Amino acid sequence: MQPLKRSILLHGVIFFLAQACFMLIVSLAYRMGWQRPALFLGISLAYHASLTGLLLARWEDFHVEGSAELLVRVNLPNTLTFGRLSSIPSILYLIVQASSYSILPVILPLMCVVFATDFLDGIVARRRRQITFVGRYLDSSSDYIMIIAVSIIFSYYTLIPLWFFILIMCRLVLFAVGMALLAMRQGKADPLSTFLGKASIFALMVLYVMEVAELFRIPWIGNTLVVRIVEYAVALVVAASIVDKAVFLTRMFQKTPRRQQRVPPANG
Repeated sequence: MQPLKRSILLHGVIFFLAQACFMLIVSLAYRMGWQRPALFLGISLAYHASLTGLLLARWEDFHVEGSAELLVRVNLPNTLTFGRLSSIPSILYLIVQASSYSILPVILPLMCVVFATDFLDGIVARRRRQITFVGRYLDSSSDYIMIIAVSIIFSYYTLIPLWFFILIMCRLVLFAVGMALLAMRQGKADPLSTFLGKASIFALMVLYVMEVAELFRIPWIGNTLVVRIVEYAVALVVAASIVDKAVFLTRMFQKTPRRQQRVPPANG
């Protein structure tokens, strides 16, 4: 097996084992029994296997932009992004268990650390000049998967109002559909982002940490009035990003020619 593929596989195994050990410790500490942790382990195993399989299938995308040379192994920025993706099942599991167990000392720091990696991996990649194609779409994918998954859970437990959930879904669906159509037009998928797009994701991550703090009635950061004010402010940022994304995609469609279709040679 090539060193790069071996590195991808090793990352998948290590991150799964790390998440499994972490959640087993939490489950034992809070006496959750065995059924819930067993279900989590099964879901986490399937999730990590799918993620690792996808990256193995796309191993040729592990190259620094501007260079065709493949990485020898998964670099630090991609490891941070991989870790953020790996943490999604654990965060969702803890949010679901929050209605039955007082797990604030676990879930709040975990969410803060995971959300912080969204900025750390980009900073490390730029400073080390290790921006990779796979890193860009993994970074974008991890943000959207995290926001969608947490939004669904928060909406189900009425931690966010229905109108706010619909606004978020409209923002994410617009981006996903727009980028899919643009990829079909260009003949390739090229992850693109705007300042307001990144700002809306950052604002949502901050708000969701505050929503968890409100659930546990933490002073100030979890104050209901403060959270509602931030909620409306974030809604404005998300709404602005929808307009920004629509304008951005329109411009991209206008300046991107349709992919030329190959015309088969005439017989004879």
